[in-house]
Amino acid sequence: MLIASLIDATPAARQNAQTAAPIRTEFRVFDGVREVTADTRLRVRPSGSSERGRVIEGSEQQLELAPGIYDVQAVRQESGQVVGIRWAERLVIMPYPDEGGRHLEVINFTNSYGALQLKWPDGQPPDPAGLAVTVLKAGETRPVPSRVMSGLGYLLLVLPADTYDVKIARPGLESIVLSGIEVPADRTRMKVIP
Repeated sequence: MLIASLIDATPAARQNAQTAAPIRTEFRVFDGVREVTADTRLRVRPSGSSERGRVIEGSEQQLELAPGIYDVQAVRQESGQVVGIRWAERLVIMPYPDEGGRHLEVINFTNSYGALQLKWPDGQPPDPAGLAVTVLKAGETRPVPSRVMSGLGYLLLVLPADTYDVKIARPGLESIVLSGIEVPADRTRMKVIP
């Protein structure tokens, strides 16, 4: 009886996901720490499906996606020649309450890189020029070279996969320290700044 209920609930759950509000999903593509979004064409399709999916390209790669799990094929070109193909599989796109209907996925052509997205509760990050972000591998004292990039409502760090301590210093305010933040390979970790 319980199994029958679970089987019956699965199509209903799928229907609810399909009728839920779409999520504005932004894709940014890197090769190591260098952004190559404008040189990359993406094909986005539901994970495990055989459908062709939707293709997007250009410097602003965004789609309205129904909540679900997606596979993305990234094809990078230089001078009209394909220089790299990367698959990002099983990306979870869900209406997380702290994302406000917007979601970011970072794809990297270099193995063992991930991304750390920093968001503020009010949705307005400070001007990157007015703050200093220091990244250290957890337990170390030497800063890791990093560059803070901005996006719509967030700041972004692209780093080798590891565990980091991140210090955010803003003029006239107390510094914020985020300790033990794991940046997983081939994934985007989001952290809301307290």
